[in-house]
Amino acid sequence: MDRDKFRNPFSRPSMLVSGAALTADSFFPSRKTLKGILAGGITGGIEICITFPTEYVKTQLQLDERSAKPRYSGIADVVKQTVKSHGVKGLYRGLSVLIYGSVPKSAVST
Repeated sequence: MDRDKFRNPFSRPSMLVSGAALTADSFFPSRKTLKGILAGGITGGIEICITFPTEYVKTQLQLDERSAKPRYSGIADVVKQTVKSHGVKGLYRGLSVLIYGSVPKSAVST
């Protein structure tokens, strides 16, 4: 079979260029790549911090809907009761666990 006609869809460009699977130059990411990873991680963290309180309220309402005796009468009631019992920080309970997973995911997927 002629090599010009068939192109392997599983070929590795780095091996075709350098003849090695991993070169010293390709081992360390470039400065541009590191900036992209950092920017993606920061952006993901900011996004989670902004959207987390609304997700918290939604989850509380969903859990309350299944209980025999509902505690909340609506969105504002969830916020009011949470702030009253735990302060504003109460709206961010459980945020750290989400950040530990979301920031690295956002950093890599950008």
